[in-house]
Amino acid sequence: MKAPAAVPVVMYHGVAPDRPGWLWNHLITPVEVFEAQMSLLRKKGWNTITLGRLYSHMKENAPLPEKPVVLTFDDGYLDNWVFAYPILKKYGHHAVIWMTTDFIDPASDPRPTLEDVWNGNVSADDLPGAGFLSWAEMKSMEKTGHVEVQSHAKTHTWYFCGEEIVDFHRPAGAGGYVPQPWLSWNTAPERKHAYMTRDFGLDIPWGTPIYRHERALVARRYFDEPSRSRALAAKVEAGGGAAFFDRPCWRDELAAVAAASGDGSGRYETDEEYEKRVTEELAGSRAMLSQGLGREVDFLCWPGGGYNSTTLKVAAESGYLSTTTDYLTSGMKNIYGQKPDRINRIGCGSPWIWKNGLAVKNTDPGFFLSILEQFAGKKLSLWKMRWYKMKYLARYHSTGRK
Repeated sequence: MKAPAAVPVVMYHGVAPDRPGWLWNHLITPVEVFEAQMSLLRKKGWNTITLGRLYSHMKENAPLPEKPVVLTFDDGYLDNWVFAYPILKKYGHHAVIWMTTDFIDPASDPRPTLEDVWNGNVSADDLPGAGFLSWAEMKSMEKTGHVEVQSHAKTHTWYFCGEEIVDFHRPAGAGGYVPQPWLSWNTAPERKHAYMTRDFGLDIPWGTPIYRHERALVARRYFDEPSRSRALAAKVEAGGGAAFFDRPCWRDELAAVAAASGDGSGRYETDEEYEKRVTEELAGSRAMLSQGLGREVDFLCWPGGGYNSTTLKVAAESGYLSTTTDYLTSGMKNIYGQKPDRINRIGCGSPWIWKNGLAVKNTDPGFFLSILEQFAGKKLSLWKMRWYKMKYLARYHSTGRK
C-alpha cells in the first residue's frame, strides 16, 4: 500500500535585503530568491494551505489539494509585510506568520510595501527597513486571506539559568564581544519592537555580569544579585567607562569584584513560579492575538525550538490545538495517523546552512523545490538536493560568494 504523501511545512524568517551587522542577518532570504521560489511553486502546481486544513487532515483525514505545502515565517518581522506579503499575493499563495506579542510595533498606520513600489507610489529606497509588524499590518494581511497570524509566545527571550558568570556586558567589539539584544529586551521590554534600529547595548551598564542562560520557556530562571551588578558597573565607571575595557587585565579585575561583591540574595524560580510564568507567556500571547485579530488563535511555534513537558502541558491547557516540534524531527511527516498536536517543519533553502556555519542565501528555486519533494517522499529529489549542495559548496570555496 502506498504511503500517504507527507505535507511540508516550511520555515522562513525574514525576506529582505541584507542587514550587515544584525546578529541574525544570516536568517534573511533575499527578495529575488523568495520571489523565484513562489513563482516556481505556482508553476509546478503546489498549493499553499492553512494550518487549520493541515490539522483537520492529520486529525480526521480531511482531503487536501494536490501537492499541499504550508509556508511559515518566524518572529513577525516588518519585512514580512513589506516584501513577502506582496509576493505572496502576486502568486496567489497563503502563509503563516508566527508573531511574538512583546515585539508588536505600536505604529497606527500600515507602512509602504513592495506593492507601492510596483504601483509607482514610492521608490524602493523609501521602503521601511528593520522592525516588526503592527496590528494594522497584521489585520490588513489577514483580511485578504493570504496570511494568517499565529502565536510565537510572548517574550522570545533568554533568561539567566545559573550562577556561573560567562561574560560581562561591554561595548561592541571589545574583546570580540557581540552585544546580546535579549539583555536589553529583559531590561526595557517596552522598546523591544525598536531594538533593530537603535543602540540597544546602551540599555545595560557596562560591566553587568552575564550568567549562564537559556531560552526563556525552558529556563528555570535565576535571579542574580543586584549588589554584584552595581559593584561591577561602579568598577567600570570608575575606570573610565568604555575605556576600562582597553586594559589588558580588565576581565581579571571584574572577576575579582564579582567574587567579592555577592550578598547571597541570588535565587532560582520555584516550580510554581516557573509554571505560572510559562502560562502567562502562552495563554497571554494567545489571548492578546485572539482579541486583537478578532478570531481564535489556535497554533503555537516554540521560540528557538525550546519546549519541554511542562510547556507542552501548559500549551494544551491554554487552548492551542497544535505546536511545532524540534526542527526536522525524524519520522514526523504531518500526515493522517500521526499526532495532530505536533507540526514538523523544514528549512526554506535560503539560507541553506552548512554544518560549518556557512549560510548560503543565493540558492536556486529548484533547490527549494527539491527540499519540498524530498520531504513529501519523492526519492529522486534527494540526489537533486545533493547536486545543489555540492554546487553551492564549490561556488563558495572558489569565489567566496554566498
